[in-house]
Amino acid sequence: MKTNIGVFFGGRSTEHEISVISASQAMHAINRDKYDVTPIYISKQGRFYTGDALFDVANYRDIPSLLAKCTQVYMEPSYGDYNLYRVKKPMFGSAVLTTLDVVIPVLHGSNVEDGIFEGVLETIGIPYAGCNTLASANGMDKITMKMILRECGVPVIDYVWFTDKEWFKKRDELIARIEDKIGYPVIVKPANLGSSVGIGRAANREQLIGKIEIAEKYSSRIIVEHMVDNLKEINCSVLGDCDEYRSSVLEEPIKSAEILSYEDKYMGGTKGAKGMQASQSPSRSPSRDDRTHPLPCR
Repeated sequence: MKTNIGVFFGGRSTEHEISVISASQAMHAINRDKYDVTPIYISKQGRFYTGDALFDVANYRDIPSLLAKCTQVYMEPSYGDYNLYRVKKPMFGSAVLTTLDVVIPVLHGSNVEDGIFEGVLETIGIPYAGCNTLASANGMDKITMKMILRECGVPVIDYVWFTDKEWFKKRDELIARIEDKIGYPVIVKPANLGSSVGIGRAANREQLIGKIEIAEKYSSRIIVEHMVDNLKEINCSVLGDCDEYRSSVLEEPIKSAEILSYEDKYMGGTKGAKGMQASQSPSRSPSRDDRTHPLPCR
C-alpha cells in the first residue's frame, strides 16, 4: 500500500491563486511510484473538493466547470479520524471517499497559512508537513515576529504598528509618531499577509496616508518600517525543526523595482516567466557579518 498524501490548497485568502500554482508544482513533483496523491482544493468560500480534474492547472480558468467535475468532501474534527468524507452520502456504500495518511498544506496567506489550518490538522492529529500552529502564526505575523527577533537579540528595522481602529481614531498622532521615530522613506505592510500583497513605499506624508489606506483593506493590523535603500533580499529554505535542521543554498531574487513585487515573485517580473527569477551569482552560507544587519520582516 502506498502512502496517501493529501495536498490541500486554495483557501479563503487573497493569495488563493498563487496557492493553486504552488500546489500544481508540488503535486507533479511527488514520486507516484512511492505515493498516492489526493488533491483537496479549498474554495474561496471555504468548501473542500477533490477529483482528478484538480491536477490540471488549466482547469482553474473556469472554477464552476472545474468543481462540477469534482466531489465535495470534508474531514471530521475528531482526533484520529483521517478519512475524507463525501458531503453527498451515497444511498449504498460508505460515505468515506478515501483515507489520508499525511497532509501537505500548500496554502498561502491569511485564514490558511497563519496557523488556522494547522490548528485543524492538529485537532485531527494527522501528520503534516511544515510549521506547527504556533510557528505558523508567529512566522506569518510581521509584528509578533519582529518582537520575537528583537527579544532574541536579532537586530530588526525600526517600526511602528497599529490597528485600523487606531488609525481611524488618532491618525495625526500615529503620523507624528512615524515621522518622529522612523522618518521617510518608509514601507507600509499589512501585518499578516505574504506575496507582497498590499505593501508600498511612501516618501512623504501624502503617500504614507495613501499606502496605509491600501494596507488596511487587507489586514486590521498595519506595520510601518523604515525603508532600507539598496536593499538586498536573500531567500533561504530550512528543512527540519529547532533540534535538527538543514538550510538550503542562498538565493538572491531579481526585482524589477524598489521592492520585490507580487509580479516578481510569481510572474517572473519583466521576463514574463512562470516563477521568480534568481541571480546567477554563487550562493553561499550566511556569514557572521551578514547576521549583524537589521532585518525587515516580509
